Amino acid sequence: MKKSAKKEKKTRKKYKCLCCGYMTLETRGEFDICPVCFWEDDAYLFFDEQSNMYSGLYYEIDEIAEEKLLDIPSGANHGLTLQEGRKNYKKYGACEKSMKKHVRKPKKREYPDSKHSKK
Repeated sequence: MKKSAKKEKKTRKKYKCLCCGYMTLETRGEFDICPVCFWEDDAYLFFDEQSNMYSGLYYEIDEIAEEKLLDIPSGANHGLTLQEGRKNYKKYGACEKSMKKHVRKPKKREYPDSKHSKK
């Protein structure tokens, strides 16, 4: 990889993982897997940081209450809900205990208040 490509990759802005909260995702809703918690970012749920609100496919179609969105099973995460993934991350350091071997600690630039984060 060329030097300029490495630098671009390091400085590219990232999106926040809805499970662990670190700025690790290249895109939103395109099934990126977070290297910090191993949550697969599917398209069913989005978080708008400007309005501080969740929205998603089910929310718009069925008018499900915002807090219920966290309890909808994620097909990309084998039926795990975001609520369960968050609890597991706090307990095990991964969205599921069995995924612990696939994760790493967050890098300094991935903390939510980093200058490289998407706003």
